[in-house]
Amino acid sequence: MNTNPLPAKRTWQADFLASLVVFLVALPLCMGIALASGAPVAAGLVTGIVGGLVVGTIAGSPLQVSGPAAGLTVICADVIRQHGMGAFGLVILFAGALQLVAGICRLGQWFRAVSPAVIHGMLSGIGVLILCGQIHVLIDERPKENAVKNILAFPESVLMASGLPEWEPEDVRTVKIDLLRRLNALSNEQRSLKGDVDRALLRTMAGRSSDPFAAESELTAPDLSGLKEFVPAQQKVIENLRSIGESLRLSPLASSAQGQKLLDITAAAESAVDLAASRLNGSSVRDVARSQKAAADSINALAGALKSHEWAGKIGLIAVVVIFAWQFLARGKLKLLPAPLLAIIISTSVAILLHAPVLYVDVPNNLFSGMTFPNKETILQSDLKAVAIAAMVLAIVASAETLLCATAVDQMHRGARTRYDKELRAQGVGNILCGFMGVLPMTGVIVRSAANVQAGGTTRLSAILHGGWLLLFSVALAPVLRLIPTAALAGILVYTGFRLIDFKGFIHLWKENRFEAAIFVITLVVIVVDDLLTGVVTGIVLSAIKLLIRFSSLELELDVKEVEGHPDVRLILRGAATFLRLPLLAARLEKIPAGAHLHVDVSELDYIDRACLELLQNWARQHASSGGQLTLDWETLNSHFQRGRRRTPQAAPLVDPTG
Repeated sequence: MNTNPLPAKRTWQADFLASLVVFLVALPLCMGIALASGAPVAAGLVTGIVGGLVVGTIAGSPLQVSGPAAGLTVICADVIRQHGMGAFGLVILFAGALQLVAGICRLGQWFRAVSPAVIHGMLSGIGVLILCGQIHVLIDERPKENAVKNILAFPESVLMASGLPEWEPEDVRTVKIDLLRRLNALSNEQRSLKGDVDRALLRTMAGRSSDPFAAESELTAPDLSGLKEFVPAQQKVIENLRSIGESLRLSPLASSAQGQKLLDITAAAESAVDLAASRLNGSSVRDVARSQKAAADSINALAGALKSHEWAGKIGLIAVVVIFAWQFLARGKLKLLPAPLLAIIISTSVAILLHAPVLYVDVPNNLFSGMTFPNKETILQSDLKAVAIAAMVLAIVASAETLLCATAVDQMHRGARTRYDKELRAQGVGNILCGFMGVLPMTGVIVRSAANVQAGGTTRLSAILHGGWLLLFSVALAPVLRLIPTAALAGILVYTGFRLIDFKGFIHLWKENRFEAAIFVITLVVIVVDDLLTGVVTGIVLSAIKLLIRFSSLELELDVKEVEGHPDVRLILRGAATFLRLPLLAARLEKIPAGAHLHVDVSELDYIDRACLELLQNWARQHASSGGQLTLDWETLNSHFQRGRRRTPQAAPLVDPTG
């Protein structure tokens, strides 16, 4: 198979058609993953474009498609929440650099050396996190602070979406759509501003208090003079909020009871943001932090009062049902039509026809507006230690996911195999570029890669072209993307999260190895209850413990008989004879009578280390000196010892110590 960037004439048509299929699968996923990560939609689209045009050209796995991955949403959301979009770019840049160095150092194979139970437990845990978080987005609500709260709030969200939508006049629904779009954008602005202010306060209070926002002592005005740089952004929020209030007063909603309630909430929100602006000019740390939170909460409350969770729930449910149904209904060439795309088309059409008052995707006219380029100020203000830790976690998870995906793709076709180090270097280059632009990180992604193979892709051209289609669509047809309800994208991610939960894998592990199944479950639970890093580390530690137990498992079967008046002993060794089981082996040898004829069977032994080997040699000499006989296949024993020393050919072969 041709793996050059430009395929032979007989294959370019197949690659061209495959690229269209991959593009149609990638488009909704790029946008949905960006929303789930708390990043602008453009950040997901740009990552998909870089994954196609750049990484597709230099990848070590020609048929693998790279782009934003659902498996990284949890990490991305945490980094954005804790460090902001500016430092987020630094994290991705450093992660990409680590991947590039690892690829240059030929460490690609090592990233695959993780227990499948840990990998599948990690992906399943991420699936649970995505599923529980996106259920709330599906009804136009924001996800809660953590997975446990998302799970606990699940019944409430279902109840909110279960009612029948209120059928209001078309002009009222149209006004609500416009106000919701503007309020959602304003809410994101205020939340972003709050995050920036909170991080500035933490830097100001560094070393003064373990909990600066709870500090009773007030700082003088000069101590908080740096906060004045945020005043223009807060003033912009005030102006936009007043503009929304004016539009509300002039709308058909104003004369209704709901309209009057909205006007009251708007007035309260205006007071809250005015107070937040005044506090930025000099106040206590506590007052600034509280006023920013109050401003964000008030705008969110205004948007919440305007939302129709029943409408959003029905639109999102349509997307989920379409995806599930298409898996069973699609036959023949219809399978080439991606289920996520069909779900978007149907749910968007329903929303447009009914003028559903729900949130819609906010795509900028200029893709560059969705980028946050790291600068010198960002580097100086960032907690570089925390950034480095986050980058290391991201690099490890992204690399493992990419190389496991590449392995799966290799099993789907008969063409060129993956060059793992080259693929790792390509991912590093791609993430360095994504970091410079402050967009989402990328990995090799199995859904888009599988679509590429199934659609007939034969060379890397299909992955490259899909990036070109993403670029063309994002630039030329951005208004079309704004017609997509966010609930529909959330529905796709609900399905994606569900598919990430590996029920079959767990059942398989349970039947074959209960310890592996336990590692799977513990990794999943720790990820959900605590965080991704802790869960993965826990799984790796448990795998190491399992390996230690496996290599310390030694069965000793001792059979003593009398033959012609002399003791005849048979000792069978099974498993691994390591220093951990040396006391047990020594105790069994001590039970052998002096002068006995001992047969040591090592045919079922997997490995023996130096400690146990020397014990057998020394005991054999002592037993021979007391008149005993020993029968042992020293050549076989030598092979078990050399099994762990294949890289040291200079090691001397073992000899029979009894001469």
